[in-house]
Amino acid sequence: MKKSLLIFMVIFLLMPANTFALSATAYDANNLIQSEQFRLELIQDAISRKEKINLNLKNFSDSQAQKIFNHITNIIFYQSNMDIYSITMDGSVTGKSANLVLNLDYRMTPDENTKVNEWIKTTMDPFLALSPSNLDVIKFVNDTIVKHVEYDLSYEKNSAYHAVFNKSSLCEGYSFLTYKMLSYAGIDAKIISGVAANEDHMWNLVKLNNLWYHLDVTWNDPVYSGSFKKPLNYVSYDFFMLTSTQMAKTHTWDQTLFPLAK
Repeated sequence: MKKSLLIFMVIFLLMPANTFALSATAYDANNLIQSEQFRLELIQDAISRKEKINLNLKNFSDSQAQKIFNHITNIIFYQSNMDIYSITMDGSVTGKSANLVLNLDYRMTPDENTKVNEWIKTTMDPFLALSPSNLDVIKFVNDTIVKHVEYDLSYEKNSAYHAVFNKSSLCEGYSFLTYKMLSYAGIDAKIISGVAANEDHMWNLVKLNNLWYHLDVTWNDPVYSGSFKKPLNYVSYDFFMLTSTQMAKTHTWDQTLFPLAK
């Protein structure tokens, strides 16, 4: 008997559909969470900015749906480091076979992403031509973003495109732009989400000399209100290259999902 599958949705605070099947053969639902092939293909699909991803499963039962969806969101949000705003999953089930569709909604259009990449190249190439150390590159990225972007007090702008071309964004724009600039320079980085000041928050992990460190460019860009204005070229380093112990004084996050900075 064929039946509809309940729709799952995650919002992580349009263009013609781009559909891609993860694999020509069906994955075994019982082994999906352990499958490295599935993990790598899903990450690649997100990096390729696929909007719709087909997933065929065998040995599927309704009781597995939420666990599988949680696993998928974990991979896409925390391992692909892509600017994905939301994920929904729907589809149909016939017996023990499931034909699922993942719908990915990105913060930037392909054109916006291209423009951001061009800006990063123009901004980064002259500095990288000087053969700086990785620490100098990380500092350059931090300083460039802090000087270029103002925190969006309207709470409407949340992408790297907003950060670059509107010069204003929430923490999402800061952290995604930081990730993209560091990645362009060949430096390992991740986007991390958690809570700070009793609000949902994003920042970055960055790898230097085989060790991970926390970098919160948003919090290195203090917000001034009223008649107070940010001093010209002012940059804070209060949240620059911190250990997890240091970061945990002001930020909380699921430490099982991210590398330990020590």
